[in-house]
Amino acid sequence: MNDVTYNENRLLRRQLRALLNQARTNERKQELFDQFGIEIICATTPNQLKDLLLYQMPARFQLQEVVVCLIDYEHDMEHLFNGQSVESNSQYQHNLLILDAQKHQHQVESLKPFTQLGSQVLDEYEWMFESLNDKQVFKSAALLPLVRSDKLIGALLLISGDSNRYQSSHATTFLQKLSAMTAVAVENCLNQQRIKEISYQDALTKAYNRRYFDLRIQDEIERSLRQGEVLSCMFVDIDLFKQVNDNYGHHIGDIVLSKVASIIKEQVRACDIAARYGGEEFVVALPSTNIELAAEIAERLRSAVSREVYSFYDKNLQVTISLGVASLNPGMGISDEDAESVLRALLEKADRALYRAKENGRNQVVLEAV
Repeated sequence: MNDVTYNENRLLRRQLRALLNQARTNERKQELFDQFGIEIICATTPNQLKDLLLYQMPARFQLQEVVVCLIDYEHDMEHLFNGQSVESNSQYQHNLLILDAQKHQHQVESLKPFTQLGSQVLDEYEWMFESLNDKQVFKSAALLPLVRSDKLIGALLLISGDSNRYQSSHATTFLQKLSAMTAVAVENCLNQQRIKEISYQDALTKAYNRRYFDLRIQDEIERSLRQGEVLSCMFVDIDLFKQVNDNYGHHIGDIVLSKVASIIKEQVRACDIAARYGGEEFVVALPSTNIELAAEIAERLRSAVSREVYSFYDKNLQVTISLGVASLNPGMGISDEDAESVLRALLEKADRALYRAKENGRNQVVLEAV
């Protein structure tokens, strides 16, 4: 064998080894993507999906950051993804973007329905990560469209510190599969969350029911005690509601109940828990809210309800509400108590404050600290 043939064989062997190594690498990547895809599809709650995409995915795939951008066509995605707890809200607040289809039309229209790779993606979609830290180390990115039933529902932005990680010349088979599975996972989570919401809704007012409030307030009490954060609670009662039913009929009373519930939901935050407690009484839990801020919210709510005018049978009707507000401050020596007794004390004091508001003439806010 002459030198030329020998060198050609060495070159061919090196090329073959490189191809085999690349094949093994691709196989490992495929296994990793497949396993991760199964996990995200099996996610049953928004919090589980956020943890997988925004926390575990960067670690598993050696990424600097992952940003999920979702288009809220039904005006419920913000609540479904972010309305469950203060803790989950703050943890991923800069990595989860929810765009209102009308208010953020420019950003929505900038999202392409096909995969984009390269450093230019960082320039084109800087608005997606402008609130993140260490942007100077971002070198390349992949933008993956999230599409369901031929409709763009959002995008997944994968950001790398390696300028060679994502290039426009690279194949996108793995990434396209990942984007398809993520889109399915998002849709599944949203649908499951909507089903849960229905089971926890009061049929008449569409506010949460007491069953849901009892479940959530226990969690918020435990979180408040664990983290030493203040928690406020308010009871809301429609004044002289029996007279509305007697004078106008129960169907008018139902309309008033529904409107008051709607005003309550408008005046509180997504992380607050507003529920119909029974009859004409509502309850609102206000996480991370001291009694001064709770009083402001209560007064704003009282004023909004009193301004509403109902017109029935050529007559105008206005109703008022009374509110009792209590606040739990874990820093005042009660952190060693069990959550159940603290919850009972908080609700009893809020209810007692409501009773005083009605005794003092109604249409007012009364405060009582725990």
